[in-house]
Amino acid sequence: MPPPPLLACLLTLLLATAVAPPAGAFCVSKKAGAHSKPGAPAKPKPAPAPAPPKPTPLIPGADIVRSLCLKTDYPDLCMSSISGQPQPQLPGGRRLDGAGVLRLAMAAVRAKAAEARAAAAALAKDPRTQPQALGPLHDCVQSFDDLADSLDGAEKAIAAGDRGTTGTMLDTVRTDVDTCDQGFEEREELKPVMAKRDAELAKLASNCLAIATAAGLR
Repeated sequence: MPPPPLLACLLTLLLATAVAPPAGAFCVSKKAGAHSKPGAPAKPKPAPAPAPPKPTPLIPGADIVRSLCLKTDYPDLCMSSISGQPQPQLPGGRRLDGAGVLRLAMAAVRAKAAEARAAAAALAKDPRTQPQALGPLHDCVQSFDDLADSLDGAEKAIAAGDRGTTGTMLDTVRTDVDTCDQGFEEREELKPVMAKRDAELAKLASNCLAIATAAGLR
């Protein structure tokens, strides 16, 4: 027996309500990357660009320092060694001249020679030093003392405007450096413990000669 019409209507309404989605229901699309595994490492950030190198500090008369150093075989060492020296106080707003640049370059040689002399003397007293090296090391100490005297002579010659003596004294500075090296070169069994210092001193002494020539001081 079929159900009464009213009951059939109520059943139809109940079935329709059960099948229909609730009001306000909607689909949400998954974001890109939703299928990535949980805990995956984040992409590394690019490394920051390295900082640019610090420029060599400028000094009064820097233009002439640069122009004269460019005449040398070791211009970078020339400029850095000069900028590292105490700068002269020039009266009346005067600017550095060629003689002033040469004096600063000579001061750099003097400072490095003092360091080398102290190193040679310390090695000569070190019980671990090869006994055969003691003679050459004492020769180095003497050479660096002679070098300081040669620089003093060059200073006096520059002040007197004696170009010939200036050149001779600066040549002697270069020879004094070579004298230290030769003591080790003549004995192949010896470790050249002063080679690095002598090489830098030789470059600084060479710069002095080139500056003196470019500035018309020798």
